[in-house]
This record gives sequence, C-alpha cells and structure tokens, in this order.
Amino acid sequence: MPVFESDRKVQEFGSSLALTLPSLFVKVHEVEKGSVLKVYYGLEGVLIVTWMNEPDSLRKGLLEIIDMLGKKVLAQKKSEGAHI
Repeated sequence: MPVFESDRKVQEFGSSLALTLPSLFVKVHEVEKGSVLKVYYGLEGVLIVTWMNEPDSLRKGLLEIIDMLGKKVLAQKKSEGAHI
C-alpha cells in the first residue's frame, strides 16, 4: 500500500484551530461533512487521524508508515554522509 505525505497549515476555525484533510484521503474513504474519524494522539507530538476502527488494520497501516519513515531517515543520513 502506498504511503503519502503532505504538509497542512493550521487554520483558525471560530475559537478553535483546525487542519484540513488531504483530498485523496477524503475521496478514497468517502469522508463527508458529519463523518466521524478516530483520533489518537500523544503528548510527544504524534497525531493520528484514521478511518479505521479495526485495531489490527490500524496497526498494519501504522507499521507501513513507520517503515517508510525509517527508509526516509536512512536515505537522509546517507545523503548527509555524502556531503561530508
């Protein structure tokens, strides 16, 4: 399964702050006004917004994202090492 990355700008929404959802995510999962998504977050700065309610599916998806991030970190370290 491909993993996508995007930047989101925090916007003011009344007296709250909000993030928009990526359009591809919205289209693929048919998210509409009033849809309920699950949000997980930790105080270390990680926020997860998911359509999945099944813990095993969520875990599998998160492991794929972690694997992609690991590859990105390794590539960045190799790139930085080449510049030394």
